[in-house]
Amino acid sequence: MLDVSKSDRLGENLKKLRVERGLTLDRLASLSELTRGYLSLVERGLKTPSIAALLRLASALDVHVAQLFDLNAVPAPHYTLQRAADVAPGEAGVAGLLPLASGRARKAMEPFLIQPPMAGDTKARPIHWAHHGGEEMVFVVSGSITVKLGTEELLMEKGDCLYFSGEERHDLRSVGSRRAEVLVVVSVGIDAAAPATVEA
Repeated sequence: MLDVSKSDRLGENLKKLRVERGLTLDRLASLSELTRGYLSLVERGLKTPSIAALLRLASALDVHVAQLFDLNAVPAPHYTLQRAADVAPGEAGVAGLLPLASGRARKAMEPFLIQPPMAGDTKARPIHWAHHGGEEMVFVVSGSITVKLGTEELLMEKGDCLYFSGEERHDLRSVGSRRAEVLVVVSVGIDAAAPATVEA
């Protein structure tokens, strides 16, 4: 889950985009189907939005998720290359969620590199316990995870890949001695605008 208090400027960017569009917190809450209190906490860096919440906010503000992290994200004419050397040391480790290709604003997919919290960590909130429109792919880069998909729990290890409807409620947790690293790709096509439930 993205730790906004330690991440870049997501809360600050969210507020700036909202104000630029002349939206009150109440209006943005209505458009995104999130609560006013939740949005206020996110803007102040006190709440950690899930991927589903980020998708809803981007849709409500008519921007791509990349622009919530980088206001200067612009459409790239051909490709976007993000090198490992461009990522600040420990960035993904601190936040637990790193948006990929964040410099490209117009994408049909939203890719993230995630380090799910440990399964035994009772204080950690679910990284992705929500459902949303579109489809999702989960690929385990390293370590092992459990994926709670609806009422079923799946164990996935390095190299395993899961593809499912984003409308299925889901949660990811690391298992073993260390946090796993997982590539998550969410489609943001027409279906991604379908009603979804986000647990704040």
